[in-house]
Amino acid sequence: MIYSFGGQNFYSFRDEFVVDFRVKTQASEREIFQTDTLGQKCNTVMAVFGANASGKTHLLQALGFLQWFILHSAQRKPDEGMTVGDMAFRFQASRNFVTDLFVEFEMEGQHYRYDLSLNEQQVLKESMQVKKTRFTYLFERVWNGATYDFKSQGFGENAYQIPQRQNASFISTALLLENPVARKIDRFFSTGYGNLCALGRSESHDPHVDNLIDTAEFFEENKDHLEWVNQRLANFDLGLHGIAMEKTKLLKHDGKEEERSIPFGVHRHDGKEYRLPLFHESRGTQALFVLLRYILPVLKSGGLAYIDEFEAGLHSHMIPCLVDLFYTRKHNEKGAQLIFSCHADYVLTQLEKYQIQIVDKNEEGVSSTYRLDEVKGVRNVDNHYAKYHSGAYGEFRIFEPVNT
Repeated sequence: MIYSFGGQNFYSFRDEFVVDFRVKTQASEREIFQTDTLGQKCNTVMAVFGANASGKTHLLQALGFLQWFILHSAQRKPDEGMTVGDMAFRFQASRNFVTDLFVEFEMEGQHYRYDLSLNEQQVLKESMQVKKTRFTYLFERVWNGATYDFKSQGFGENAYQIPQRQNASFISTALLLENPVARKIDRFFSTGYGNLCALGRSESHDPHVDNLIDTAEFFEENKDHLEWVNQRLANFDLGLHGIAMEKTKLLKHDGKEEERSIPFGVHRHDGKEYRLPLFHESRGTQALFVLLRYILPVLKSGGLAYIDEFEAGLHSHMIPCLVDLFYTRKHNEKGAQLIFSCHADYVLTQLEKYQIQIVDKNEEGVSSTYRLDEVKGVRNVDNHYAKYHSGAYGEFRIFEPVNT
């Protein structure tokens, strides 16, 4: 379970920012919360709202960068640069090039915190701590100008033999050597999914042809997931009886044929069954099909889904149906979480103040963020949609047509 994440000097966030899933233990029990083995109560679902270009994507991109850097950064060659570009806030004369990021989480009944400081050239400081009565480090390394000052306790017997890469996380480097602690961390963070990678938004679940075919093959290999989808398609009101896969031969770019699975929508009319290639179905149906390919494994494993522009390609009424999957213990037995940015602001009417994260940007281009329950006087009975549009929850901009 993710407790919180944040940082400082990350893209449009010049100053410190934090997103916290945790709520006070005295908050009344209901489906929007879940309590972990440590007794910590957290949001199951959070939604990020803000004006256009306010920094919503950058907020979620912190998660995408952390997941990639922790697990995969050592897959590059040791002599390669950071190759992540300049992530620091740019709109200031005297610039600070150091970016700080952190994530706190519960893993196998223990509370952990990972911290990272880096610039364009290298990792400056990296640590992972576990909380008992207080936080104690599993490892810590700090760049001293020539090498890393490193210390470790509890990160395995070979911790001091693991190379200190300047362009990669210590954990991802340890993974290459099959360090047991690193493998445990890998299992935890690998349960998550997001459509934001280290360099920005990916097309992983956009409903184009290649993704539709890849999704079909995923469901072909994971028939229990396909059965789940077919049992619940009616809840999404798609007019489909089910989805089926058929093998066909397709031409590759080199002119050679390969056999691939093609998805078909199954329709019933006058007692007869008809199949229509999913390429001919609506974009909303295609988008749902591809998105479920990523959402269902997160639900099954208990990970975190972080999705930018959640409504992209979907009919707006599908959003509550997808959110409800995370509330229902039948579908979410292992405590999966969801955080998403959304332009379909009517969703505000279906969320409580604890679940609403606002992002705003000032005239200097600096983003800031806060959870709605941090605003004095906000009540759950308030009309969050109306107050958001009135500007009570931050700046709301209505775009006027340009006179020509």
